[in-house]
Amino acid sequence: MKAPLSIYCDFDGTVTLKDTTDFLLERLADERWQDYEAQWERGEIGSRECMKHQIPLMKGGWQAIESLLGDVRLDPTFRQFAAWCHSQKIPLFIVSEGIDRVIGYLLKRDGIRVNAVWANHLEESPTGELSLSFPSAPASKECQAGLCKCQVLSQAPLKTKRVVIGDGLSDLCWAGEADMLFAKSKLLNYCIHHQIGCTPFQDFNVIQMALENYLAQPPKLVPLRFSWQNNKEASYAHYSRISAGS
Repeated sequence: MKAPLSIYCDFDGTVTLKDTTDFLLERLADERWQDYEAQWERGEIGSRECMKHQIPLMKGGWQAIESLLGDVRLDPTFRQFAAWCHSQKIPLFIVSEGIDRVIGYLLKRDGIRVNAVWANHLEESPTGELSLSFPSAPASKECQAGLCKCQVLSQAPLKTKRVVIGDGLSDLCWAGEADMLFAKSKLLNYCIHHQIGCTPFQDFNVIQMALENYLAQPPKLVPLRFSWQNNKEASYAHYSRISAGS
């Protein structure tokens, strides 16, 4: 019997066309946010420590954030992908190190339904000061992320094929844990360098097509995870007949 799918999708840069948190920081925070960003990129601090310091630098409270979100666009193919998941009864989860209220606002604005959102929680004081709390912080003290995506993935039901979709540095930890991985941008480069099997994508039409092939009855074609040892050039045309439960 074919394993059912559960889909775990990053948000910033994957569902959105730009990194929402960076976009907001660039417009609402003073220049110190870039110092914390550089420390994070060098590996000197974790993402939790980075965002804990960055978010309070944003001025104007939620009202200022909401006024800018009109300039944030989602991938135009994501809405149809989410609707397809719903029609197929495939759980679709957003798992992000971004801001929960921002994610919820954008999904509601575009009329997109998902099963759940895991993200960092935005808090606002009565005088408009912003801060973050981390309800899904990792249990291990060794992990310095605000949200441990591997920990979320480990909660998937047994015998479920866990589909991961991502693009950036926050997706590196769960890339090797996914049963089926779709990658672009920095995550794709990481997978190539570390020879982690994945399917490249540019939009959610590619992902939907691949999953439809997986769900089709044998001997339909389904995407084969790439072997970067034998193929350094990513191509959407690589398919292989594999067993339905693989």
